[in-house]
Amino acid sequence: MSNLTPNVASNQTMSEPKSPLVKSVKDYFVNKDHRFYIAVSATVILAGVGLYYFWSPKPPRPKSQKRSRKTRSARPAGNADTGKERGGRNKEELEAEEFESYTQEQINALPMEKRVTVSQMLKSRGNEEFRQNNYPRAVNLYTQAIAFNQDPVFYSNRAACYYNTNDYARAIEDCNNALRMDPLYVKALNRRAMAYEQTSRYEESLHDYTAACIIGEFRNESSTKSIDRLLKKVASIKAQAIIQNRAKRLPSTNFISSYLEAFRKVTIEPYTLDTVSNEKEGDHFYSLAETFLNEKQYEDAMTAYGRAIDAGCSNMAEALNMRGTFTYLMGDSNGALEDFKKALEIRSDYVQAYVKRATIYIEQGQTDLAWQEFEEAIKINPNDPDIYYHRGQVYFLNGMFDKAINEYQRRIELDPDFVYAYIQLAISQYKNHAEAEGLKTCRLGLQKFAFSAEMHNYYGELLADKSNVDEAMDHFDKAIELQNENFALPFVNKAMLCFHYKNDPAQAEEICRQALEIEPESDIANTIMSEILLARGNLEAALQLLEKYQEVARSEAELQSTLEYAEAARSHIAFKRRYPQHADRLASLTGKK
Repeated sequence: MSNLTPNVASNQTMSEPKSPLVKSVKDYFVNKDHRFYIAVSATVILAGVGLYYFWSPKPPRPKSQKRSRKTRSARPAGNADTGKERGGRNKEELEAEEFESYTQEQINALPMEKRVTVSQMLKSRGNEEFRQNNYPRAVNLYTQAIAFNQDPVFYSNRAACYYNTNDYARAIEDCNNALRMDPLYVKALNRRAMAYEQTSRYEESLHDYTAACIIGEFRNESSTKSIDRLLKKVASIKAQAIIQNRAKRLPSTNFISSYLEAFRKVTIEPYTLDTVSNEKEGDHFYSLAETFLNEKQYEDAMTAYGRAIDAGCSNMAEALNMRGTFTYLMGDSNGALEDFKKALEIRSDYVQAYVKRATIYIEQGQTDLAWQEFEEAIKINPNDPDIYYHRGQVYFLNGMFDKAINEYQRRIELDPDFVYAYIQLAISQYKNHAEAEGLKTCRLGLQKFAFSAEMHNYYGELLADKSNVDEAMDHFDKAIELQNENFALPFVNKAMLCFHYKNDPAQAEEICRQALEIEPESDIANTIMSEILLARGNLEAALQLLEKYQEVARSEAELQSTLEYAEAARSHIAFKRRYPQHADRLASLTGKK
């Protein structure tokens, strides 16, 4: 589904959640239409769920080893305390070389204290070779250090060598060994995550990164970038697979109704079932389709329009326009363009077809073609209100609020009875740093559309953004009272106020459940409920909700956004299972009491 579905865009800008697990999806809502599902691509970043992305080629060195070679070489040759032997090597180096050749039997004969000392010596020599990029030599030294003393650091350092030589399987194996000895070893988790990513084991990589971040208490700011990268990658792969393998379907009845309401209904000579001749089978199906459309039986309407086209009807351009509209709503933009093209071949002055083509071209990134379509529509009928409203939507979604304002004002001049133009104008003014003007437009809209649930809802959103919480709540309640259809958004907005301002997540969850009862496929209601559940630490419930919603997500972008949330929740559930003894750490980070 396009991010240019031509309807109202919301101004939702609630405060940030207090939980470090879930950052507010405020940015997701800034340009998103809660009621009309303008699918804006969103980056779902779970605060603090970044990755400590650090593959250090310099393992920590004892203080005694931190003098640079330059300092050591500057000391006078032959000085009595250098310990130099023949060949310029000191006694310690010669002794280390000797230990490199020890067999396991010889090693076992040494006291444990000596073995530990030697292992550290060998590890330090391995570090020096690592810094010189001499990885095979470093591997030998770390291997001998392990023979003297099993230490997770030695395995992790050897894993770094294997990683740098692209031997990812051995890198993973060594990290496994290190983590068996020390499950909380952050550097080993990060190194294994990197190796997993290189072998396309992205989910396992994400789980390791998440564990490393939780254990490290998200102290490293750079970690967010790596978690974000893996969330996007995993979600993208899954979204593509789901979209490719599932059958196309129409969105919810509410979604379709909202989309259709943004276009004026063109009046044509009606055909009734009583007057249509059997010889005009196409007209029969067209009349049937119109009946289904008025009754909001949209799947039946789409089928009937198709049969009218196949049989040949008198209103062929209109039938093609409507079939193209439903085809677009199912996510088949190219199929929709083909129907609109045929409609324009029959009726070259069909403004609505030009406007719909423009929005599809914008979605496809063909900006020049989109503006040409709008200009062509204006040439045909400069007084068609739809042109200006939908062109305003394009400007709005691109942050060009001053131009959007002009378009919405023109829409109102041509058709003052379209409530969404007032709403959109108010929001655009508000976003264009004219907050007083935006609020004034809302109040004027309330005078003209006093019984509009939408007008009260969006005015409430602007008030909430101004922190006028009680007044905003009153307007959300009024919108709920006035709603005569399945309008979930005021419930969602009330839930957000309870959650972010009144610090009452339990009530927020209850109100959000009411929204989902009204509109189960509402993207905003599902998203907010997921946020609440995640913030309360109910990871399993959040994941179950997200998995259910991904079945009805309308576009790949929307699906990917949902999957990012789901993968984040899944990673945290994996942490709880892997580290049950540290569940309290996760609970404290999620804000769960």
